[in-house]
Amino acid sequence: MPELVEPLAHTEIVAGLVQSSREERLPHALLLEGSEGVGKFRAALWLAAALLCERAGDAPCLECGSCKRVQSDSHADLFIIDHRAHAQNAITIDFIVPREHRPKDSYKGSPVEEFLALRAAEGRGKYIIVREAEAMLEEAQNAFLKMLEEPRPGVHLLLETSSAGSLLATVRSRVVPVKFGGVSAPQCEEILRRQKAFAGGTPEDAAAIQKLVRMSGGSPGLALRLHGLSAPAMQELIGSALAGSRSASEVAMELFDLKGQFSGKTAAAQRRTRARIALDIGMELLTDLERALAGMDVAELPHGSVAGPLAESGRFSNGAARRRISATWLKAREDLGLNLSPEGLVDRALLSIPRYASQGAAR
Repeated sequence: MPELVEPLAHTEIVAGLVQSSREERLPHALLLEGSEGVGKFRAALWLAAALLCERAGDAPCLECGSCKRVQSDSHADLFIIDHRAHAQNAITIDFIVPREHRPKDSYKGSPVEEFLALRAAEGRGKYIIVREAEAMLEEAQNAFLKMLEEPRPGVHLLLETSSAGSLLATVRSRVVPVKFGGVSAPQCEEILRRQKAFAGGTPEDAAAIQKLVRMSGGSPGLALRLHGLSAPAMQELIGSALAGSRSASEVAMELFDLKGQFSGKTAAAQRRTRARIALDIGMELLTDLERALAGMDVAELPHGSVAGPLAESGRFSNGAARRRISATWLKAREDLGLNLSPEGLVDRALLSIPRYASQGAAR
């Protein structure tokens, strides 16, 4: 579970919800909507901690027994549905209701219904947070719908999502939406500086934070995920292949040697995830190259620091050549769904660069 920290960009929203609860006006089910990684889940966690806090203030005190139990993920009155924390690709019905016979690799935790069957341990209500609610399969949403239709006294449901349209209309009609806006670049940088990964405060950390803020479009959550995936290093490697300063084989080898948190239950699945991230970054970089060539301000582009110099180099002046490279990367990304070597697909994409870029330069 992420560290319990104040959601800097959303303090007013959370304070308003806390006040609503104190005045007994807080709806039993909220849908926290906003772009990926802007801090909706952290805001939900901060809100639940504030309402469970023994001091009953406007924010969690972080010192009482209740706050410490929230921080250690051991509070009896807080239930968090986070499929990624259990290495699951989706929120299945097993997260909601008990099942006697579950697949060997299914979710092994206690479902929501067992949590709701117990009385509030500390008398300040019970709170359920659903992280990335759009990941609920239809069967799980229908099971969850029963809780929304028949609210229990003292129980509050907090659903966080970056894709509200993925939820069933029947679910959306029974929750009160709370809109979360974006995070400014300075706020995003401040949030990242508070993370353990950048606790050193070195110039290298500051440079890394600025690059991540740019790549993520100012989304702290996405920035942290990109950091864990070594995305900035991937960007530089692919950029060097596009610039012609490194060979395709060298770049491919280093891409698969980078350290990172690549999801997958097996080594093969992790390599496939690594290939997907690399190919996605390559396609995003090629898109920003097109934007830079069209005259867009490179300072506004996520990959502008690499795409800008490439656009100025003249190496990609031929539009037909650029389209052939982009088509090769897209096909490699699509072929990841087939039983093909992830290393081979990345090689194929990288090898298209010297082949077609050189043709474009010759013309």
